[in-house]
Amino acid sequence: MKARLGTVHSMLAATVLLAGATSVAQAQPTRTVNPNAPRLVVGTLRSSDKKLSVQASEEVRSRLSADIPFRLLTVISSPDYKTVVEQSGYPYDEALSTGDLASLAKLLRTDEFIEGTVEKSATGFVINASLTLTRDIGLTQPLPPAEGDKVSRAASVLSKSVEEARRQIEFEKKCISLGREGKANEAIAAARQGSAAYPRATLVRLCELQVRVGMKQPPDSVIAIAQEILKQDPKSKVALTNASQAYKDKGDHDKSTEMLVALLATDPTNTRLVDDVVNSLAAGGKWELAKPIISQAVKDNPGDVRLMKLGFLIYLGSRDLKNGTAIGEEMVKIDTSLADTTFFGKMVASYQADSNLAKASEFAAKGVEKFPSNATLLGMLGSMQIKSGQQQQAIGTFRRMLAIDPKAPQARMQMVRIFDELKQPDSALATLRQAKAAGEDGQAVGQTALIIGNRLFRAGQDALNRAQQSKASEDYAGAIAANKAVVPWVTFADSTVTAAESKNQARFLFGVATFQIAVAAYSDAPKNKSCDLAKLAADNIMIAQMNLPAGGRFAPQVVAQLMPVIPQIMQGADMMVRGDPAKKIKGYCP
Repeated sequence: MKARLGTVHSMLAATVLLAGATSVAQAQPTRTVNPNAPRLVVGTLRSSDKKLSVQASEEVRSRLSADIPFRLLTVISSPDYKTVVEQSGYPYDEALSTGDLASLAKLLRTDEFIEGTVEKSATGFVINASLTLTRDIGLTQPLPPAEGDKVSRAASVLSKSVEEARRQIEFEKKCISLGREGKANEAIAAARQGSAAYPRATLVRLCELQVRVGMKQPPDSVIAIAQEILKQDPKSKVALTNASQAYKDKGDHDKSTEMLVALLATDPTNTRLVDDVVNSLAAGGKWELAKPIISQAVKDNPGDVRLMKLGFLIYLGSRDLKNGTAIGEEMVKIDTSLADTTFFGKMVASYQADSNLAKASEFAAKGVEKFPSNATLLGMLGSMQIKSGQQQQAIGTFRRMLAIDPKAPQARMQMVRIFDELKQPDSALATLRQAKAAGEDGQAVGQTALIIGNRLFRAGQDALNRAQQSKASEDYAGAIAANKAVVPWVTFADSTVTAAESKNQARFLFGVATFQIAVAAYSDAPKNKSCDLAKLAADNIMIAQMNLPAGGRFAPQVVAQLMPVIPQIMQGADMMVRGDPAKKIKGYCP
C-alpha cells in the first residue's frame, strides 16, 4: 500500500488543490472557511464490516464539522476524502495504514489526522480512535472509547472527545515555539497549561518530554514526564524511547530494557529495534527473553543475515547450542564472508560442548582449510584429533601450529600428553624441555613432569613389591628399571617448578626412587655376587640419604620410616663392594 501511495504523489498534489480550495466551499456554501484554521482529515476507520467502516467514518467527519466551528478547524469532507483516496488507487471503504494516512495528510496540507477502529458491541457500537499531529506520527493523542447505541451517537461522543483533546493544541504550539527558542522553563510551563486544560493530554506532555531531553535535564525528570505520557498512552514510541535512554543513563539496565521490550511490541517488524532490544537483553543476561524475539524476527525476515548473526550469538549465549549451530550453518551459506576465524571457533566450541565430536572436528578442519595459518584453529583441530583417537595426526597439527607461532600456548603440552599416552617417554620429556626453553610457564611445565613422574614412581613401588615377594632376579631388574625411569622426570620437575610444595614433592620422589633402586640392587646382588648391583646399591643409597631430608617436608612420616634403614643398606652395600680385609671377607668387586 505504501508503494502505491508513493506512485501517485503528483496526482494527489493536484487533488489537494481541489480538496483544499474548492470542494470544502462547495460542500458548505453557507459557511466561511478560515484559511488560517488548522486542517484535519479522518481516515476510513478499520472494521470487519466495510459498510460500517464507511458509515462510521462519514458520521465522524460530519459531527466534527458540525461541532467545531470552521474558524477553528477545517475538516476534510467525506466527498473530498473519497475523491483523493480513489484517485490514488485505494478503495474508499478500506482503512489506510498509519504511514500512508500520514503521507496523505501531508499532501492534503492537514495539521492533524484521526485513525481508529469501529466495531459492534453488546450495547451498540464502539469507536476507538487517536488524534495524531501530521508533522510526526509519534505525536499521538489516544481518545477515550466512544460508545453509543447508534453509530451516529458513537460518532457524536468521539467528536466531543476530539474537541476536548484539541484544547491542548494551542499550548503544544507555544511549547514547541518556546522550546526552539531555548526557553525551557517557559516551554514546560506552556505544556503544563495544556495538560491542565486537558488532563488526558499526551501531545503537550510529549513536547515537555522533548524539551527536557533537548536541554539535557536529569534522567529522573525525563522519566517522570515519560511515565505521565505512558499512563495515557502505553504504546507511545516517543515516550518509550526516551524513557529507555533515561533509565540507561541512570544506570537502571532492567528498566531500560523493559522500556525497549515495550517499544518493540509497538513495532515488531522494526529490525533495527529488534537489534537494540535483543542486545540489551543479552547484555543483562536475559537470554530466555531475547530468544523468542530474535527467533520471530529471523522467521519474519528470512535471509536477513544481520538478524541471523544476532540470533547465532543469542542462541549460543543462552546455551541453546543445537539451534545456535543450525542457524550458524545456514547463515554462512547465505553470506560466506561471515565464516571468519571467530565463527569457526564458536562452532567448534559449541559442537564440542553439545557432545557432537564429529561436527566439532568437521568445523575445525574446515576452519584450518580456510585459514591454514591460524594457530588458534590449528590448536582446536589438534584437540579434536586427540579426542577422535588420531594422535599421530594431532602431533603433526601441533607441529604446524608451532611452525607458525613458536610460542603457541599449550601446543607442546598437548604433544607431551600424546607422547605419554603413546608410551613414548623420551619424546614426551624432550618436548617438555622444549617447552621450558621456549619460556612457557615453569610451574605448568614442571607440574606436568611431576604428574608423570609420580605415576612412574607408583609403578616403581609396585615393581619392587613384586620383586621382594618373588625374590627373582628378573623382577629385581624390573624394579630397578622402573625406578630409574622416575629419576629424569622428577629431577626435571625440581629444576622447573616454582612452587615450594612442588619442589619438595619432586625431591621426595627422587629420594624414594633412588632408595628403591638401592633396595632392589642390594637385595639381588648377593645371588651372583654382582659387583655392578653392589655399586648400584651403594651409589643410590648415598643419593637417597642426601635427598630424602628435603623430601621430608612433603611426606615427613614416610621419610622418618626410611631414614633409619639407610645406614644399614649403606654399610652392607659398601661391604659388598669392598669387603672387609680385617675379617677376611672379600668384596664383589676386584
